[in-house]
Amino acid sequence: MDDIDIRFFLAFLAPTLGFAIWFVKRVMDERAAEGERETARDNLVRALFAEIDFNTRDMEVFLEYSPSRAYLEKRFAQYPDLIPHITDARHTEIYRNRIREVHGITDGALHLTVNFYGLLEKIRVQVEGVQKPSFATLAPDARVRAVDVIVRTAWEAKLCGMKLLDDLDRDHRALKLKRFEGIGTVPGEELSLRMTALEEAIREAKARHDIRPGEAG
Repeated sequence: MDDIDIRFFLAFLAPTLGFAIWFVKRVMDERAAEGERETARDNLVRALFAEIDFNTRDMEVFLEYSPSRAYLEKRFAQYPDLIPHITDARHTEIYRNRIREVHGITDGALHLTVNFYGLLEKIRVQVEGVQKPSFATLAPDARVRAVDVIVRTAWEAKLCGMKLLDDLDRDHRALKLKRFEGIGTVPGEELSLRMTALEEAIREAKARHDIRPGEAG
């Protein structure tokens, strides 16, 4: 191969190698970016799942301890100025701050998510109405109906939240999403077994480290 052939070969090879290097780098960058997007999406799903779980449990507790219609009728008849205390303890920070990203979860979950948080907002407005001084001027049956509206909306929010949590768990199996179990949600017998196991684990840990009574910090 003479000098002209070598120069021609190098002239051809240089841009080809340059393109190949650029292409490989581009593919690697895209893969890295895709990995970052997947991580961000997974983190959003986990955070949103936890927030929806909290709000759904809040609805469950509210419904469990809500007084009956008969009890409300009796109390409103006895105390014309009575305004029931209803706490609006909803959490919507994750949804409100990252609403532009929610569409990337799943189409079905998107519809349910918007509906769920819409119901929470509706409950907020309904609770504010009950807390107004003008509420005490309503007839007893009207006040009972106002509370009933909140209870029905809470039921709808609870059912929507449970469906949404199930769908998120089904669509993101790899994340192993699980609802939070507070002490109040664990049966007494199971809670006793857990406490016994915990005490045994503490005793074993103390024995392994030769911790005497009064030395544990």
